[in-house]
Amino acid sequence: MLVLAGGRVVSVDSLVDAVWGGRPPNTARTQVAICVGALRKAFRSALFDDPVIETTHPGYRILTSVCTFDARDFAAVCAEAAESIRLGRVDEGVGLYRKALDLWTGPALSGVAGQVVEDEATRLEAERLAAYEALFDAELALGRHQEVLPELSALADDQPLHEKLRHTLMLAQYRSGRRAEAAEGFRNWRRRFVEEIGIEPSASIHELHRAVLQDAPELSLRGDGEPRSGRRALPAELPAAVPEFLGREAELAVLDTLVADAGDGGPSSTSRPRAGVVAGAAGVGKTSLVAYWAHRVLRHFPDGQLYADLSQYEWTQPTATVHALLGRFLRVLGVAAELVPDRPDECVSLYRSLLADRRVLVVLDNACSLVHIQPFLPGCGPSRVVATTGGRQDPMAVGIGAVRVDLGPLPDAQAVELVARIIGERRVLEDTSAVYELGRLCGRLPLALRAAAGRLAVKPHWSVRHLVHRLAKGSRRLDELSAGGLEVRQGLERGYRRLPEEAARMCRMLGLLDAPDFTAHAGAVLLAVDHVAAEDAMEQLFDMHLLTVVGTDASGALRYAFHGLVRPFARERALAEESDQTRQAALNRLSGMHLTGLSISH
Repeated sequence: MLVLAGGRVVSVDSLVDAVWGGRPPNTARTQVAICVGALRKAFRSALFDDPVIETTHPGYRILTSVCTFDARDFAAVCAEAAESIRLGRVDEGVGLYRKALDLWTGPALSGVAGQVVEDEATRLEAERLAAYEALFDAELALGRHQEVLPELSALADDQPLHEKLRHTLMLAQYRSGRRAEAAEGFRNWRRRFVEEIGIEPSASIHELHRAVLQDAPELSLRGDGEPRSGRRALPAELPAAVPEFLGREAELAVLDTLVADAGDGGPSSTSRPRAGVVAGAAGVGKTSLVAYWAHRVLRHFPDGQLYADLSQYEWTQPTATVHALLGRFLRVLGVAAELVPDRPDECVSLYRSLLADRRVLVVLDNACSLVHIQPFLPGCGPSRVVATTGGRQDPMAVGIGAVRVDLGPLPDAQAVELVARIIGERRVLEDTSAVYELGRLCGRLPLALRAAAGRLAVKPHWSVRHLVHRLAKGSRRLDELSAGGLEVRQGLERGYRRLPEEAARMCRMLGLLDAPDFTAHAGAVLLAVDHVAAEDAMEQLFDMHLLTVVGTDASGALRYAFHGLVRPFARERALAEESDQTRQAALNRLSGMHLTGLSISH
């Protein structure tokens, strides 16, 4: 439990709950203290001079400064590998992925029981498989189809319901001259998949199967990695559309105005907006909406689709970052690397010249400001840019004359329908009220709902009510909402790290409150700042979709509240980043405010 917390404080109550569940002995807290003492003795016997476990209210934590964690090292090396591949150093990325996977000597957390440990082992296994996916994609990009075939085949057989591995295996088999084996393997695999899951595999793997049967030329690579067909492949970088996408008709209609035209149905170069901006809270489904819409209107962009996740770039030097990303887009559009201009302004000019007579869709995910979008706008012509942002989009959208979409949580009925699509109608009908409660605990955010439903899908012995009970404890909610790579905490973390320091501190301290809503006065007391400074900080949280306005109090002061899953995240950050003394002093000031007859909502 201490190691899995990664340096965060684990309360004694959490330790008791993890070891004994709902039936601890009367001596549980004493036994925890005895166990911690034994661990400290073991570390001393292993010649650790510095303390490894620290006692800190309300429990203990591992001091990460004196420890190394193979799981943390694995994640760091995988991130380094992904960055190398993004920069075009594919061979280096392959070596780093191999280095990361060599850290695994067997199943994660083998031999340790307990629900928390088992859930973490499941998450780590998902990360291992994701690393293998990225590794094999890179190996195939380098033309090493035959070399990876034995390893890839063994892993795909070990994970018979893993579509991505099967897709990659089929491609490797085809490129190794084993066309019949690829086709027959798919048929056998599909039969087992349908029997065990009850649904058809994705459209993309069916399309690959058809391409294999037709001996489609675009499946094969020449020795230099270029497509076997005579022309350069068009860019098709869009993320996959979410299979359980539903609703959002009004928002899709707004985006459709980017391609509506009275003539041939394609984007108009003069009368239509050139860009769209989709804004909303982390996990609300911005990327899913744009991906779904983009795949729906592919016919309007026959010259390709470009995609970049701007959160993966370092923006301390915006000009250099824009230049690097424009350079990548230019190379993808067919410009030889040696012909990409060295000057950023010349890059922009060349990029706009290329788009002027092409129909290309550019998707920029997780933009923060206008500087992230402006250089990528086409100067004229039918190409379009769509951006997503976690901040309020009006200044950004108005600045570029974009169509605007503000995305909110799903309605209750659609939240239930989304869960039903993943776990099946039968389990929903068994306890509909629990599914509605599940939606509430997930803030009706599609990402959180998919994560929760994903957990239920792989644990058929769990009832929906059982998961609701697990999610009801706010301190564990974000840990619970992680399945299949759907990490709710990561999206919240991205928005939080973009906050100015005073706004981030306001977020942390408001997370200590149990009140459903609060005014700027409460924030001013918590931070010991004046009312205007507190209101400014809370408005910055509002701008990043971390707070919402729920009304006014009797005096007319605005009342703010956290969005669904932000409160437990804010409390996490407060426990991790604020000292016990700071937190207690803030709460004491708030208690003093109560004693004077004021309330949090004043």
